[in-house]
Amino acid sequence: MNRQHRRLAGECADLRERLAETEQRVEQLQNTLQAVARETGIASVTHPCRRCEQSLLLVRDGRLYCPSCRYGRSV
Repeated sequence: MNRQHRRLAGECADLRERLAETEQRVEQLQNTLQAVARETGIASVTHPCRRCEQSLLLVRDGRLYCPSCRYGRSV
């Protein structure tokens, strides 16, 4: 049982490290996406699309827009 406990503790430590790296990568991607949106004239990037849940909604020209499912509505 002690050997199994050490193995599981090691796996948990590895998973925590991978999660921390993934969270940092997601934050970097969000920052990059916001910068690209600003530079290309998109007002902002908002919350996930409730219709398809595959993309974040963009705000452009007074409209919310999903680039994945093409859902859009006025703001």
